[in-house]
Amino acid sequence: MHEKIKIVYMGTPEFAVAPLKSLIENDNFEVQAVVTQPDKKIGRKQKITAPPVKKSALEYDKPVLQPDIIKNNTDFINLLKNLKPDFLVVIAFGQILPGEVLKIPTISSINVHGSLLPMYRGASPINACLLNGDAETGVSYMKMKEKMDAGPIYQLQRIPIDPIDDAKTLAEKLSTVAALQLPSVLESVSEGILDPLPQDENKASYCHKINKHDGLIDPQNETAEKILNKWRAYTPWPGIYMMHNDKKIILHDIISTDKIFNQSGFFIENNKLFLGTKDGTLEILMLQLEGKKALKTQEFLAGNASLFKT
Repeated sequence: MHEKIKIVYMGTPEFAVAPLKSLIENDNFEVQAVVTQPDKKIGRKQKITAPPVKKSALEYDKPVLQPDIIKNNTDFINLLKNLKPDFLVVIAFGQILPGEVLKIPTISSINVHGSLLPMYRGASPINACLLNGDAETGVSYMKMKEKMDAGPIYQLQRIPIDPIDDAKTLAEKLSTVAALQLPSVLESVSEGILDPLPQDENKASYCHKINKHDGLIDPQNETAEKILNKWRAYTPWPGIYMMHNDKKIILHDIISTDKIFNQSGFFIENNKLFLGTKDGTLEILMLQLEGKKALKTQEFLAGNASLFKT
């Protein structure tokens, strides 16, 4: 029986859960420890909540480490060194790792990134491809170096983007792909049969960390296609919204339509609500006034139709 491949796994959100489980449940690997971000306050009630990766690791009785900061954290770094892992596997962890940490594993530090690198380096690759209306995306398995998402690539796995995908459904698909492929990638690297190839720096693009204000739309200056892409990219968070008559209106469900209006703004027709844009029209199926609950359009119009009358 050959020796198990030793892993220190670093990840935080739901996206990183399925790949973690795939390694824990594979007899060829030993997940020595799981490193994730500290618990934080979530929601209106500010309840202290553990990251999804921590919850999953504890279900398997794996040791969990939650350092506030890794850089210059001597105790934590020494702990990793003492584990002598073969790999650091990093998936949406949430902190930049210093070179001292990347050099700890005996074989490699590998990052699993939700884009076809060098496209969409950075914090929001899944949102970025939807925002740009791309037809495909994928998962990159990258040998890490200190410059963000710039290391050489061991393997790329491409998948098509369905026109009805949003950030949640696409993240689920990519997480599943990573869970299926990651064990074989690590085994191939450990056996020396998979060498990383450098990225083409001339093709590199970047995406920023999303904030709640990114969901603001401007129908007067944005097309229906652009707004629909924003909705896909920012569902479920932060969502898209616009200001109308000094009120914030959150659009929860929209579809494209062949309806034509000669100007931007809201239009009611046959108890349906449409949004004219710079180019094209959207039908709104569910919406919400800030501070109120989300309603299907017909129910919303029953009490708020006057809001859209000029």
